[in-house]
Amino acid sequence: MTAEDYVREVEFALRDLPWQQRRELVAELQAHLAEFPPDADLVERLGSPEQYAADMRAAAGLERRRGSIAFLRARRPRNLILVVLLLTAIGLSIGAVVWIDSYQPIVYGSGGQLPLDSTPSRGQAGVTVVFRKGRPFLYGTTIENRGRFAVRILGVPNLGVPTNHVFDFYNARLLMNKPRPYGGEGPLEPFRPFDLHPGETRWLVWKGVYACTDGAEPGFTTTKGSIFVRYSFLWRTATAEIRLEEPLEITFSKGGCPPVPYSPPKP
Repeated sequence: MTAEDYVREVEFALRDLPWQQRRELVAELQAHLAEFPPDADLVERLGSPEQYAADMRAAAGLERRRGSIAFLRARRPRNLILVVLLLTAIGLSIGAVVWIDSYQPIVYGSGGQLPLDSTPSRGQAGVTVVFRKGRPFLYGTTIENRGRFAVRILGVPNLGVPTNHVFDFYNARLLMNKPRPYGGEGPLEPFRPFDLHPGETRWLVWKGVYACTDGAEPGFTTTKGSIFVRYSFLWRTATAEIRLEEPLEITFSKGGCPPVPYSPPKP
């Protein structure tokens, strides 16, 4: 057994001791072994490494240590610091990912543009319009970024369900306004993705005509209380539901809307 092997096994037998104390004992052993010739039989002269470690422990009055505190004290301080820094970095990274995944600063803005032929809804907030096929349709709302960072507005997908269609009963283009330093709608242009900065408000406007894009019987009523805005922030893309301050209710008078013929998807 070489001197290096002997030292390694003694140090392993003392692994429960604090790192600095174990280092001092190993240094004493290395100095003692330096006095022996290179070909000396260390086990014959000093006994087994385990026995030598036990003798060193007994001479110094050191008991075997157990538990998590002893385990930590036995580690080299530099290594503990590196582990703590690594765990801290991992924790911060996880926290950042969770925060980014939950970041949604888009809310209803300061106003909306209601259909000109709308009237206040009875017994509830919002306005009501009567569906008239082919008549002009105009509806707008504002969205605002109340967060600390900009998000990119990608579009307004239709996520309605068969019993809650509103914007399905129109054919229209989605428009938006340009940024204005003092607010207001201003000139409109076709929608395209844009960055919504902190504190900024932008208009989204649907302009077109009422259309039977789904079936509705006379007397049927449907209400749109929110819109869905697709946005991105850093690597994350998500859809936010924006509650409207003035829900839009569409009612169908005599004639209703004939059901749309079913067209099977093309193979």
